[in-house]
Amino acid sequence: MNKTKNKVLIFSDNHGDILTMNQIIEAEWPFDVLIHCGDAQCSLDFVLKHRAQFRLLAVSGNCDFRSAFPEERISQVGDHTILIVHGHHHYVNDDTDFLSAAGIRNYSDIICFGHTHVPLIRKEKGVLLINPGSLTRSRRYDRRGTYAVLHTGGQEDEKVILKLTNGEIIDG
Repeated sequence: MNKTKNKVLIFSDNHGDILTMNQIIEAEWPFDVLIHCGDAQCSLDFVLKHRAQFRLLAVSGNCDFRSAFPEERISQVGDHTILIVHGHHHYVNDDTDFLSAAGIRNYSDIICFGHTHVPLIRKEKGVLLINPGSLTRSRRYDRRGTYAVLHTGGQEDEKVILKLTNGEIIDG
């Protein structure tokens, strides 16, 4: 079977920092989909004007007051069904059980979420969980900002790479 290949850029919790987002968009170009898992705290209109050639899939977070984005969305990316949430309604600060159950309930095989400001890549109950961490307010041990790149389709199907905001590849 010939699967559709996609490069998906995943952000969360940039808390108003547009400059860092733009730098990463430029560095990672080309890609097919940009997923934002909430707490942008800024308009993402500049992203749509910046590159009309990719899909923007975004949700609002607990700090996104008056956001036009939904709190949850389910989208098809290639052969995958992706549940996108911020995570604050799924108790992700405690564990990911409630979140993975929501993915199973919604027939999703990938879940992208944020809120914890800590990157995470893990398979749980057959669902791939991806938290890109925070671009600007990281709670990692070294406090350096992070994001994720997901490759779908072909031999790299479900390959996730975590990166620092300077583009350096890191282990989860």
